[in-house]
Amino acid sequence: MAKNLNKFSFLTPVSFACYFVMSAMLAPMGILTPEMAKYFQLPITEVARTFGALTVGNLVGAACATVALTVFNLRSILISTYAVLGTSLLSLGLIDDLEYVGAVLAVVGFGCGVGLAAAAVLITLRFSASKKASMLILTDACFSIAGFLLSWVATTLIYFQFGWATAYQLVGVICVFISIMSFTSDFNKVSQQRVEAAISIKAWPIDARWLGFSLFLYTLGQYSFLLWLPSFASDAHNAGPILSGGLVAQFWLGMFAAQLFTSWWVFRIGTERLVGLASCTIFLGSLFVFFAPSAEMLPFFAFTWGFLNFSFLKAAISLASENFEDHPANFVAVLLLCATAGTAVSPLVSSSLVNAFGALGSLAFGSFCYALLFVAILLARRQKNDG
Repeated sequence: MAKNLNKFSFLTPVSFACYFVMSAMLAPMGILTPEMAKYFQLPITEVARTFGALTVGNLVGAACATVALTVFNLRSILISTYAVLGTSLLSLGLIDDLEYVGAVLAVVGFGCGVGLAAAAVLITLRFSASKKASMLILTDACFSIAGFLLSWVATTLIYFQFGWATAYQLVGVICVFISIMSFTSDFNKVSQQRVEAAISIKAWPIDARWLGFSLFLYTLGQYSFLLWLPSFASDAHNAGPILSGGLVAQFWLGMFAAQLFTSWWVFRIGTERLVGLASCTIFLGSLFVFFAPSAEMLPFFAFTWGFLNFSFLKAAISLASENFEDHPANFVAVLLLCATAGTAVSPLVSSSLVNAFGALGSLAFGSFCYALLFVAILLARRQKNDG
């Protein structure tokens, strides 16, 4: 009996570790890009486009997961997926070829997309309705902590000349542990239960569609900003490598603090007010970073910007779900795909802007996305009130 309970207890760490790995892959992109450009002796924008393989792979994986989860069981998916991810990441640095790196990133992105979907299902099946909300908030917190830790780890490793691949190889070790924990865990007490029937997006209320579009704008603006924030700090403020790389970590630390605060505050002001406020403060926070008067002020403004996000992504999903008494099977998955799509295209779009306008252009585009996000939320609220 005790043995079964010990096995069962690994399922929660596995779920959170899946979120940790995804964030650990995305957060250091802007920190590793300049170092990789030096290593491969290529333009920084070409290296940045290579990260599109990671983000697009994640989008494709998230889409394919909806099918994979109906064909394969959770245990098989988690064991095989993270074994492949661990092996792929540990192989980075062994072959000095950017195309090989792109192929590895595509595989890892695809695997993370499938793994996150499996982790979300695992949480859904593991916990009662009263606990699911708090667990989802904790997954966001885990995502932010991973972003903070890996940003600092990547910055420190590069500063001490350990090479660009070492940070991702450490993530590979975590993937191996996820595979091992999944192998030793007991999945018999969770089963993929029947869910409500899917519903066409055309049948969604208009305000839910606007909220889906706002999630796309949110992640497109966020990663267009974060990917080039270290380069912006270096170019515009002559910031050193530790300060430049640390800005990404400060953003994620602010996000983590906001998630802890928002988990309490949302009960005071309500989800709709929180989403409306966050859509404004996210834009204003990006302007604080954009117009920072000096390099010394950038860490504070980066933290502030992260905090002013106020858990927008999960709050917007929660608000959109209020349109349905019973969630359709594809509802949250499609909303998350909207957010994933914004992340997917951000390296491709932002690198083109940097080619034309420098790092400043990508940050300006990120702020522009946030301005459109504010408009989208206003339109969603108007449609809901008119409805």
